Amino acid sequence: MFLHGGPVLLVLVLLGTAAAVRSGGVLLDRLVLAGLLLCGEVLLLGLLLSVWPWGLSVPLSCSLLLTAAGLWWWAAGRRPELPLRFRPSDLLVLGTGLFTARQLLRPLRGLTDVQQLAYDAQAPDAYVHYAVLDGIQRLHGYLFLHADAARTFVKTPTETAYPQGSHFLLAWIDLVLRDGRVETDALAGFTWLFHVQLLLLALLSALVVWGARWVGGPRLRGWRTGAVCGLLAGLVTASPFVVLIRYGFYSEVLGLVVVAAAVALLVRPAFPLPEQAAVVVAAGTAIAYTYNVYLGLFGFAAVGLMLVERARIRPALRWWLPVVLLGAGLAALPTLIAVTTSLNVADQANAGGSPASTQSLLLLVALGLLVPLTLLRPALRGVPAARSGLAVVLGGGLTLLAFAAWQLSTRHSLSYYFHKDATGTVVALLVLSGGAGWLLRPAPVPRGRWGRVPGALAAVAATAIAALLALNVDWGVQTPTTTNTASAFAGLPLSGWAHGDFREPGTSLDVGGARSGRAAQADYGGRTHSRGPDLDTTAPPGAQAAESRQLREATGPVMVLDRADGWANRRDSFLAATLRHRQGDMTGVDMEIYQVDMGPEVPSPAVYRSSLWHLAAAVRAEHEPVTVLVANAELADRIRRDLPVLLHGARVTVRRLDPLVTAR
Repeated sequence: MFLHGGPVLLVLVLLGTAAAVRSGGVLLDRLVLAGLLLCGEVLLLGLLLSVWPWGLSVPLSCSLLLTAAGLWWWAAGRRPELPLRFRPSDLLVLGTGLFTARQLLRPLRGLTDVQQLAYDAQAPDAYVHYAVLDGIQRLHGYLFLHADAARTFVKTPTETAYPQGSHFLLAWIDLVLRDGRVETDALAGFTWLFHVQLLLLALLSALVVWGARWVGGPRLRGWRTGAVCGLLAGLVTASPFVVLIRYGFYSEVLGLVVVAAAVALLVRPAFPLPEQAAVVVAAGTAIAYTYNVYLGLFGFAAVGLMLVERARIRPALRWWLPVVLLGAGLAALPTLIAVTTSLNVADQANAGGSPASTQSLLLLVALGLLVPLTLLRPALRGVPAARSGLAVVLGGGLTLLAFAAWQLSTRHSLSYYFHKDATGTVVALLVLSGGAGWLLRPAPVPRGRWGRVPGALAAVAATAIAALLALNVDWGVQTPTTTNTASAFAGLPLSGWAHGDFREPGTSLDVGGARSGRAAQADYGGRTHSRGPDLDTTAPPGAQAAESRQLREATGPVMVLDRADGWANRRDSFLAATLRHRQGDMTGVDMEIYQVDMGPEVPSPAVYRSSLWHLAAAVRAEHEPVTVLVANAELADRIRRDLPVLLHGARVTVRRLDPLVTAR
């Protein structure tokens, strides 16, 4: 079909919302504002969609959103319009996003869904995110409102404990794009989610640059705009944010996108009071539903807004405050359900996880000192955005310090959630650094026919110099990087991703002894994976299980033993359960599979005995007959003979895992 109605409908809803509001003098500003409002609307509308009888109906939900835009037009007493105006710095904002997207998508060119598992199947967190999205589409709503049925799709207590806003938003967008049809191929759906995360990371890069420009406001013109936006474009290009994709932190990515837009809009709320209240509610809802770890940043930004704007708000307090409080109550609903059902906040805050960090403490401290010192300059004393920005910096910084002190006193180290909180703080600080442009000397007013030429040349030069300086900033994080290329971006994490350096170890191919991403990709993308009777160790993680005929034929829980490493067997079993829409089968058994260190070959007697005992414990924990798929034929025969003795009546079928012949 040449044109689907879904993409057109999605664009129509976005443009309808953008035309309804009055703020934003250029088209890009208006679209960012409309995007944030639309995120909040869809997430709140999801509460209704989850309980009414029509489910996630695309025509009905889009009709309600367009009706809301129409009511806003009517209440404002004005015709809808879009400002078809642009700023030259729009090119830098959009260019940053497009360049990042190109680099992120580059290593995937020509790869099939199975081959892309070398990039998107390394972290089981990604499987959890897809399972939540899949469950939302199949149960027609938030999982915390369908908790009993959701336990089939996700591992307990994910159905109530984990924020589901990012999954709901992407599930709804997917349904709109697909004209209301649910993707029947689970691997294709998983790959779609991976691609969307790459685009969201590119959007984050663009929004950091845009947010700094928005915070700068009308004062940020000419060469000052080029210096600030070029600096931010270089910093985000040099950033290691790509590790968020590597470790499967998908909700965090969308949470950071919302933080970048929300902090900018709340720090400089250049809107009428009704739109101001709508932005506060939408931003609070979007952060609480997508990634509530960042609620503190939102709270300080909202408090700063109310303090700075109190003179404007006071006459309208009788309606403004109830609207904001009602929105806050609805925004807090998922978190309240989690805390009162399954989430222990203290235990979760101290939990361990993947050792992923996107910044060093040195960079965090440097930004935490430079940004407030800039905002405290006497020249900015009367600037409202500087005062509200200071509230975000001081509040967020003190909260982060208190969190660090608590973790050091309880677990004696900084862990998982400290680094996540620090990442959100860094994004907020980068956005607020747009205030530094106020301290630069403005360009002279252009006069005459050619008066703008020197200013334009100065802006281009300032952009280039600032971007080149920022590209050399070391974020202090060790990631795989490409160093043998002549590119100006060599050594950057983003360049490392683009050249395939983030591939699962063991899947990359040496081409003439060189690390040529393009050559390795061409060879890898064009070959088959057949290597005889046992597992092809150059295949992506989970590829054999994903393509297995036995996986599709199994009716109960499935455990996949295709690696000589328990962590990899747990990961591939997790992927198999996810692709079968049965991730709940992993509840209570995944840590037992973590101890099963056998699969592609017969292990030593000691490893075999230990692995067999843990495999038996995992099988006994299931309430249905289990299928165990083993990569090695001889090992499968031994397990089939020895395992029943340890099961105490539990039923199991041990089968040889079909060798991977081709990748689709």
